[in-house]
Amino acid sequence: MRSTDYQSRWLRMAKAMKPNTLVKALSGAPLIWSMLADDGTPATTIHRMFSQQCWREDGIAGGAVLVAGAVFMLPTLMVAATVYTSRCGARVRIDTGKSRPRQWVEQVTLGVRLAVPPPWYYIFELYRPTHYQRAAEYLYRSETKSGIYDMLRRQRGCHESTEGLRDKALFGIRCREHGLPVVDTLATARDGVIEGIDALPDADLFFKPIKGAGGRGASRWIFIGDNRYRASDGQVVTKEVLQAHLCELSRDERYLVRRYVTAEPTLSDLTPGALSTVRVVTCLDATGTPEATHAVFRMASSRDVVVDNFHAGGVASSVDLATGTLGMATDLGLSADSRWWSTHPTTGAPILGRRLPHWEAVRDLATRAHCAFGDQVAIGWDIAILENGPCLIEGNKSPDLDIVQRTSRTPAGNSRLGDLLAQHLTNAFAT
Repeated sequence: MRSTDYQSRWLRMAKAMKPNTLVKALSGAPLIWSMLADDGTPATTIHRMFSQQCWREDGIAGGAVLVAGAVFMLPTLMVAATVYTSRCGARVRIDTGKSRPRQWVEQVTLGVRLAVPPPWYYIFELYRPTHYQRAAEYLYRSETKSGIYDMLRRQRGCHESTEGLRDKALFGIRCREHGLPVVDTLATARDGVIEGIDALPDADLFFKPIKGAGGRGASRWIFIGDNRYRASDGQVVTKEVLQAHLCELSRDERYLVRRYVTAEPTLSDLTPGALSTVRVVTCLDATGTPEATHAVFRMASSRDVVVDNFHAGGVASSVDLATGTLGMATDLGLSADSRWWSTHPTTGAPILGRRLPHWEAVRDLATRAHCAFGDQVAIGWDIAILENGPCLIEGNKSPDLDIVQRTSRTPAGNSRLGDLLAQHLTNAFAT
């Protein structure tokens, strides 16, 4: 009997060791943030509520994983700090004069004190004294992407709208039902069969997994006539070969076929290899009305890529919500040559101070779109600015805040978004 109980306990722990739980455990955030003094700020409220719900939702087995992870937190921190200091330390030393050993010590210190993972020391430029002092005000990926967003969705029970955001085919249908401009979906493909059309049209096409994220699996095919298409790498294939390729892709996961659209002509010099989009983050206020809180303009960094995703090597610039004016552009900040640009790194086109066309319509579209998914607390909208105005590309149920906080060089924890998220968490989980 004792052996059976012992095995059962280990089985429960094994089931609790999900990737997201392990990431949270090794960061030490559930433990460290539970000890934060309540200073009444939105950022601290978010950290504390996240910690509280981790312990509540993960149960006894999950709690054991969180405790075990905290034991290994320090060696994990030390290894990660060594890796990222080796990668980025020389650049930061030249930029700030701060030695690599000191950078390493600061990363470990922030990890132990505030559960800041070493990569974000460089993403958020916490090596700068003013940023270092505000480290607790930032919202970190492990507490947002698979943390507070999921917690709020489970509490609100918004399965239908969540699936509408996760599934890009359903997203298009829902948007059209609400009269929202959305990029055309021509067909879907699954289990080796193309559905919705008999043959691929003679047009520029874009393939993407229906439930893909971060640009994974995306490809662009430009129609060049004579029944042929050219890929971004220069490969030329016939329509029959391309259809067979799509069918083969769909045997592993469902794919979406969209018409490839191009940006408004005045933005062509900022779209060298892929369609540039605006990421607008919206959040419900206390009355349930969507409000735009942040915006970022995303651009491909070279001509041979097909997506503008920040985490896929793209660059991005913060957008002034009131005017649509662009700030300096930057990459994620995790390479040896990461930097900031006032002009596009490939085309040389001006970025800083440039105003996006149709800006009021972009902002309005984001808030109207949120109304179609009104039980979601926060959504990140990818909006293309086309010649005839803004058009929805997709909605993101767990909007990334790395891009928002890095491009603005400002933490989001005590921003308007942080204030709204703290209110929703308090209303949902405060005891």
